[in-house]
Amino acid sequence: MKLSVETKIVVIVVLLVLTVASAIGVVYTKHLNRKYYAQLQKLQVYRDQLNTEWGQWQLEKSTFATSSEIERLAREKLGMKQPHKNELEIIRP
Repeated sequence: MKLSVETKIVVIVVLLVLTVASAIGVVYTKHLNRKYYAQLQKLQVYRDQLNTEWGQWQLEKSTFATSSEIERLAREKLGMKQPHKNELEIIRP
């Protein structure tokens, strides 16, 4: 089966268009890949910062959880003090 010159030209043009479209698709995909990879790296840095901050909050929380720290803050910020034995009043039901 022989193809006419016009048919061969059409096939060549279609193949050329498909090749160019494929090349554009590859370039676009590479662009998106780089863009999303850069975004991923930024998010990983942000995650690491949040993990560091969370660790600091955990440390601070454990510091404030000790009774001596609570007592110190109550004395300094609220003016509270430990009552003496004669100041205690026990109420029974």
